[in-house]
Amino acid sequence: MHNVSRIAAILLVVLATVLALVAFALGKRRQEAPVAAQSAAVTPAAPLIPAKVARVVVAAQMLPGGEVINASSLREVDVSTLPEGSYEQPELLVGEVPRVNIPEGTVITTSLLSNPIAMQLRPGERALAVPVDEITGVGYRVQPGDYVDVVLTLKIAETSSNGLTLSKEHSESRLLASRLRVLAYGALDLPRAGTTTAPASSKSDQTQPPPKMAVLAVPLDDIDPLVLGAQSGKLSLALRHPGDDGMPSNLLFPSPATVLAPRNDLTGEQRGWLASPENRAYAGVDEPGLVGRAKAAISRTTPRTSSPVGPEIIRGSTASPHTSLAVNP
Repeated sequence: MHNVSRIAAILLVVLATVLALVAFALGKRRQEAPVAAQSAAVTPAAPLIPAKVARVVVAAQMLPGGEVINASSLREVDVSTLPEGSYEQPELLVGEVPRVNIPEGTVITTSLLSNPIAMQLRPGERALAVPVDEITGVGYRVQPGDYVDVVLTLKIAETSSNGLTLSKEHSESRLLASRLRVLAYGALDLPRAGTTTAPASSKSDQTQPPPKMAVLAVPLDDIDPLVLGAQSGKLSLALRHPGDDGMPSNLLFPSPATVLAPRNDLTGEQRGWLASPENRAYAGVDEPGLVGRAKAAISRTTPRTSSPVGPEIIRGSTASPHTSLAVNP
């Protein structure tokens, strides 16, 4: 019995010690809770991190479509994100032309501006796409900014003396246009300098399809022959040195007859208008004229206004004045 009493006394002492420790812990927690609440009340809020600010160009006034943008028509504003195709510097937009009216305060993007291909054209030029492949496109070595000559190859069916078409045919070629500037080759997506764009594709150049088109800056005089040549035969590009400015002379050969003939009641001044590139292009050219097989051709050495009726026409080896080829004004 004496041992049992001693064990019971020890257990009671241990239990009392545990209960004392638990009571002490609970009391300490109650004291710390009000202090923590007071600390949270007096702690200042963490400062907000400002959003990243960028500058973007907007219209300072209404920008009419078709009119050149000047520096005084632009201003910069702060934005948190840059719209795709927007500009961060006003000087990049000076000289550009809106394709539509741009209201005041509008962020100017590439979609609101004229086609970048059109903006590269000089007065009297037109952008014209011609088909190319590895052979006709100089082995895909042509780049925008290069200068090329365009050569036409045609298959000509031979005819007998009585005008019947024979089964035999032969090929002919001639230089259609010289020193044409290449505006685009293959890929036609031309981002403007200084604009924000979407991330580029990760595909390598080796996975891109080969070019199929070359966009050329063509003088208006050469539009008809090139379009007709692309439909009737095969066009080939010949790359030339940028410093080579040699050009064929149009005074050494008769010009092909035009599709349209001029009116007979034109004044002398109106006949002078027939020589303009716009009117010559409007008059057109036929396929035989491309390879010098037209029935009539205008001699460029004869002044277009030297005759009261019209310029001299060369038919074979004979000259026939008083016949004229041009367009309705």
